[in-house]
Amino acid sequence: MATFLAAVRGRRAPAAVVALIAALAVAPGALSQAALLNVQDAIGLALFACATNLLIGYGGLVSFGQGAFYGIGAYTVALAWMHLNTSFWVTLVAAPLLGAVAALVVGLLALRTRQLYFALLTLAVSQLLYVIVQQQESFTGGADGVFGPMLPSFLLSSGNAYWFTLAVAAGGLLLLWQIARSPFGMTLRAIRENRERAEALGVNVFGHQLLAFTFSGFFCALAGVLSVVWAQSANPNLFSWTESGYPIFMAVLGGQYTFLGPALGALIYEQARDVLLASFSDSQLVFGAVLLAIILAAPDGVAGLLGRGGRLLARRWPARTAGGQRAAAGTAAAAGAGAGDGVRRQDRQDRHDARTGGQQDRADGQEDRVARS
Repeated sequence: MATFLAAVRGRRAPAAVVALIAALAVAPGALSQAALLNVQDAIGLALFACATNLLIGYGGLVSFGQGAFYGIGAYTVALAWMHLNTSFWVTLVAAPLLGAVAALVVGLLALRTRQLYFALLTLAVSQLLYVIVQQQESFTGGADGVFGPMLPSFLLSSGNAYWFTLAVAAGGLLLLWQIARSPFGMTLRAIRENRERAEALGVNVFGHQLLAFTFSGFFCALAGVLSVVWAQSANPNLFSWTESGYPIFMAVLGGQYTFLGPALGALIYEQARDVLLASFSDSQLVFGAVLLAIILAAPDGVAGLLGRGGRLLARRWPARTAGGQRAAAGTAAAAGAGAGDGVRRQDRQDRHDARTGGQQDRADGQEDRVARS
């Protein structure tokens, strides 16, 4: 239990990724077709949420424009197939690179602002791309998006698509973990905690934040490719501000200050969404109420709640163990004391018998002397 909680909180993230892969590996044999597609979507969203959290949780940069890079990844696959008949495997490599380049360009502009202005500028970029994709019908398919056999035959099988999504997402998460735990990631967290002090120490704050923004764009675009594998299409809603808000919601839900917290939030969100959609007519209102409740009751998310529960168990378990050890020691001491009492009683009895025997011997000796006289 302690190992799992440490992994979720980021201290042993590779072990947690391996454990998560092992758990998801049995899903195809245990779930229905619809449920398996739901889990596949959640896996892609987990990568999207963790890539966004590199900015939010590690860099302290709240971006409402990560949906732009998510959409760029999806539309790179769709438009390359539509206009150039390009192989999916080529676009699988090209899409994250284009996402990184786009993030670099946007970051050069947006990172010159701070806090609210940064968030609004990234939101404006995302909405701008959303409008362009909708209006350029001849090139992008307009509001209908792009549909067609853009995937290779290998990925048309639901099982193969699931395993492919799991493998790519796991590789992306491991790379993100290496970035987060590197000296670059540590410096990024120092900037989050105190930007002015980091600048005073000689840290290139703008350069670190720009690199983090570029990394995030790369992995968000990779997650966009996985969305095409799941949906077998691309539509303008991928660029919308609501799509950019989902990974933030997942990060807050799972725990934005832990590495795998957003992935946990993505899994919870995807499973709960179907339930809420079936139970409530206005699911977005319910999502907002849940988010508000989480912020007020558990600002560090589900991962934080698990961490506190694990620490509580860790404190109580040694206490119970120590109590059991003290009880065992007391029992052993009592047994030793009882054995000692038995030895002492036997010793007193032996001395008593010895004295009684000596007295009897003296009496017999006197009787012998009287008889001889």
